[in-house]
Amino acid sequence: MPPLLSIVVPVHGVEQFLPRCLDSILAGQSSEDFEVIAVDDRSPDGCGAILDDYAARDPRLRVLHLAENQGLGGARIAALPEARGSYLWCVDSDDWLPEGALDAVLAELRAERPGELDVLLLGFDHVYPDDSTEPNPWRHLLAGSPLERPEGATLREHPALLRTVLSVWNKVFSRAFLDSLDVSFGRGFYEDISVTYPALLAARRLRYLDRSCYNYRRGRPGAITATASAKHADAFAQYEAIFAFLDRRPDLDDLRTLVFERTVKQALTIYDTPGLVPGELRRDFFHRIAAHFAAHRPPGYRYPGGVQGVQYRLAARDARLPYDELRRAGRLPRTLKAGLRKSGG
Repeated sequence: MPPLLSIVVPVHGVEQFLPRCLDSILAGQSSEDFEVIAVDDRSPDGCGAILDDYAARDPRLRVLHLAENQGLGGARIAALPEARGSYLWCVDSDDWLPEGALDAVLAELRAERPGELDVLLLGFDHVYPDDSTEPNPWRHLLAGSPLERPEGATLREHPALLRTVLSVWNKVFSRAFLDSLDVSFGRGFYEDISVTYPALLAARRLRYLDRSCYNYRRGRPGAITATASAKHADAFAQYEAIFAFLDRRPDLDDLRTLVFERTVKQALTIYDTPGLVPGELRRDFFHRIAAHFAAHRPPGYRYPGGVQGVQYRLAARDARLPYDELRRAGRLPRTLKAGLRKSGG
């Protein structure tokens, strides 16, 4: 009998973290309602041997060894044909589940009627290198919201959901629903948003479990949130995939402005965060933000108010130096400010 839940774990260069991840899923669990598909993404360290050792001792774990490195997105794509569960959960191999989390998730899924729940959103904690923790900083947007009702909600009913983290690891997807979307994980950085955006937009029923079910490791050397790389520009390819999905779904047109503003905000956050976009690439990265703005600005779009509206106007104009000055000094030259008011953006 197929398991209820498939947990996909891409693995690359995390030898020191992998045992904790696997133990948090497998240890002390007698349930046969789940399986783990671990993908050795041509890891350069001892991860492959660790996976094989665990798999030899626990038949719920199956291992795929890739001949070439595919990255997080490619590793997940490789795992999908092997996953037999009705639901899919992608867990990163340097993170781990709190005690009792998997039991809680399985209980939620068992209580659902087949085909009625599209996405289960999970609470989580950030964990830092000094072992300090931070509760889900977006919990205030979820707890007590319509997403906690037994009947759940849609993104239209609770658009604030799009202001929360859009990564894949705190979301459990109905496999049938995910397959129906005709979307795929991307390549490179930010590979998961080409799946999470469409899923949240199209879901007929979303629910939130207000319990910490995931420990997300922050500040690890090598993590993309702490790495200077040209690959941060990979975000733009994922945005193109998201808007291509919207183009195929005219029934979601009323959500396009929400998506547009969220992608612009993320791109500007990447640009603004020190140490991410290398100095010699910052001009080109900002230019790509302006190009994204021009390509996907919805008809009749109205800028938000306040400083954010000014920032968006500057991004639309490809006005990088005034934007940097605004970020640095908190103000714009008077002549530029007047020009923005006169032109309306």
